[in-house]
Amino acid sequence: MALDPARQAALEQARAVGLLRTCFDVEPSSAHIEALPFGVTARSGARGWIVSRSDDHAVLGGVLLWVDRHGPTEVDLVVDHHAGIHARRAEVVAPEIRVWRTEADRVVEAEVEPLAEPEPPPPGTERLEALLSEAGLEVVCEAGVVRGELAGLEVARLTDGPDGPRVEVGVGRFDREAGALLHPGRDALTALHDVIAQIEPHRREGAVGHPVNRLARERWLRATITADPTVLDLDDAVPIEPVPPRQSIREPGPASLLGRAGEARILVVCSVGVDLGLVPEIADLHRRHEPDGIRVVLPDRDRLPAPEQLLARLPAPTTVYTVDPPWVTG
Repeated sequence: MALDPARQAALEQARAVGLLRTCFDVEPSSAHIEALPFGVTARSGARGWIVSRSDDHAVLGGVLLWVDRHGPTEVDLVVDHHAGIHARRAEVVAPEIRVWRTEADRVVEAEVEPLAEPEPPPPGTERLEALLSEAGLEVVCEAGVVRGELAGLEVARLTDGPDGPRVEVGVGRFDREAGALLHPGRDALTALHDVIAQIEPHRREGAVGHPVNRLARERWLRATITADPTVLDLDDAVPIEPVPPRQSIREPGPASLLGRAGEARILVVCSVGVDLGLVPEIADLHRRHEPDGIRVVLPDRDRLPAPEQLLARLPAPTTVYTVDPPWVTG
C-alpha cells in the first residue's frame, strides 16, 4: 500500500536531516530547514545544503532559484541521481555549489561526468535522408537516430531493417508500430506522403488547437527559426541535439540550434512554458559548442522574472527574444 503523501514527505525530511547531521554536522536546531518540490533545504548564515532524491535533470534549476533567493555563498547539493551531470553543469553556472552523491547512509563527492560526443548517423542512410528532405521534412540526427520532422514534430525515422536502413512512418513509436502492423509491405514513400497530409494542417501557423499541435512546441519554434534565421538577425541556423537526448516526442525540453551573426557563433535555445531545466541544459550546450553569444527564444506569455534571472549565470552574453508562436494560444 502506498504511503500517505504527508507521511512520505515526513520520512523524506527525516532522512535528509539525518544525512545532514551525519555527513555535514548540521543540527536542525541551528539551521532553517524546509521541504521544497526539488528536495529538502537547510541554511545557516552563508552556508546552504540541499538533499534531493529526484531523478529529474531539472533539479539543479530549482536549486539555483533557491540559492539566488536566499544567498548562501557555499552550498552542498546531495543527490541520489545524476550526480556527475549536476556536477558538470554546476561547474559552468554555479561554482559555489559542491555536488555529492549518496551511498547508503553516507555521501561521496561527485566526479564530473564527461560530456558524451554526439553519435553520427549510421552509414548508408544518405538516400533515405534525401527522400525525407524531398518530402519537405527537416532531417535531424539525435543520439545516432535520423528523424524527419514536420514543423518540429517527428513523423518518420530511419531504423535498421533486414535489408539495411528503412523508413518508419508515424508520429511516435506506437504510431509507427501500428502503421507497420496495419499496412505491412506498404510503400514507404506513399505512407510518408499520407502522414504529412494528415499532420500538416495541424502544424501550420494559425491552426486551431489539436493534440498534434500541442506536441514538441519547442521544436516548432526552432523549425520557424531554421526556416528563416533572419527573424533573429542570423545569417544561418542549424539544429543541434539536446543534452541529454530526448527520449520521447511527449517529453518537453529546450530545442536548440547554432547560427552565425557575422563572425560570431550564436547558440539559440527555444523554450516553452516555465522550464527550470533550461539554464542547466544550456550549461552543457555551452560546454559542447562554446558559442560567442546565447539567444533564448520564448513565447511572450512565458517570459517570467524568476527563471529569467538565472540566465545571468551563463558564461556567454545572453539575450532573451520573445516571439508570437505559430500555434493559437488561449
